[in-house]
Amino acid sequence: MKNPNPNLEYRKNSKGRMVIVEKYDPDTMVSFTLTSDMKPTDSQLKMIQEASKKPIIYEDDCPELTPQMIEAFKNAATQRNMKLKKAGKKTPELV
Repeated sequence: MKNPNPNLEYRKNSKGRMVIVEKYDPDTMVSFTLTSDMKPTDSQLKMIQEASKKPIIYEDDCPELTPQMIEAFKNAATQRNMKLKKAGKKTPELV
């Protein structure tokens, strides 16, 4: 397939579809600070509701987690929290 946009880089995903390769651009990075008193706007809630209806598409570089992988992440978080507690540092809060 010919590259439809020469300014973008494409590759084939696991299903053989062409996808755009995302590139890191520090000039376009945006940071947000959220606090517990902030409430989402109606348009943000609508976007979230619409996104929740779309299927999850897994890729080769971001596969669906198996139960064993989930358990490994839980164990890693538990070990990290124990090390932080021993060092007298605060553990991350889960929302």
